[in-house]
Amino acid sequence: MKKSSIIWLVVVVVILVGGYLWWASMSSYQSPVTTTQTTSTNPMQSPTPQQPASGAALTLNNSGGGTFGSYLSAANGMTLYQSTKDANNVSNCTGACATAWPPYTVSAASAASLTANPGIDGKIATIRRADGSLQVTYRGLPLYFYAGDAKSGDTKGEALNGFTEVAP
Repeated sequence: MKKSSIIWLVVVVVILVGGYLWWASMSSYQSPVTTTQTTSTNPMQSPTPQQPASGAALTLNNSGGGTFGSYLSAANGMTLYQSTKDANNVSNCTGACATAWPPYTVSAASAASLTANPGIDGKIATIRRADGSLQVTYRGLPLYFYAGDAKSGDTKGEALNGFTEVAP
């Protein structure tokens, strides 16, 4: 066998082994943004890390004042967004979209206790999504979190894929 053929064989083996090791390390990786199951004590039907914790008041807050001005946030301080693709009382964000932009959902019992802080004049309501969950709306448009927002006050989803922060 020629020396150049042996070198190419070694390169291919190294690439295959390296690829396998990378794949094996990634298959055990767990994303920090996962959807968990709820229990009957949690007012959130499909919680995400961005949604208020169990028992949190379902209140819309007025946040910001920085680069993007004033915007709505949930009781936990996470920024709320609306999609330009949605219609009045209709959510068009499902599947992969809803993974990247988790809908702000609540239980039927919690829907009756939705409130807004002073200075937030729009109507707060809910709509029923195709999966049966209740999604919070503001001025008739569905509200979402952005999976890329890791902490209270993050606004990484602003003007991304047709989603914008919600002005009070």
